[in-house]
Amino acid sequence: MQSTVEILIGDRGGDHVLIRPGRFDRENWLDADVEVMCDGWRGVLKAYFLKGELGSLAEQLRALYKNLSGAVELNPIEPYLTLSFSGDGKGHIFVKGEVSSTLGSGTYLRFAFEIDQTYLKSVIDALAALDSAREVQA
Repeated sequence: MQSTVEILIGDRGGDHVLIRPGRFDRENWLDADVEVMCDGWRGVLKAYFLKGELGSLAEQLRALYKNLSGAVELNPIEPYLTLSFSGDGKGHIFVKGEVSSTLGSGTYLRFAFEIDQTYLKSVIDALAALDSAREVQA
């Protein structure tokens, strides 16, 4: 079963990362389409996440949402997409990341943008919904 959850980090009309999850395979890998738009640049790629990697990000983001300071990172085993979130304690969340469509190629898009703390709630909810959908599929 393919997930209908989308994970939007940022503003769909502006700087953002959009993750459209596909399916978990028998080895617990999730395929996902990832779109990044930042400062006029746009990249689209296929990424893969091991079971639990995105759920772990949701848990870390909950702490950032609560405290508004600190740092959170997504560093999956297959680093098609890496992300870091850092809060300044005042509600500003800085998102940095890197995407590559071919691991080890040396070609990548590095990006950075800022979001408001209020965006984190929908990101956490979408990640949690994806984790729940994974449990139903398993």
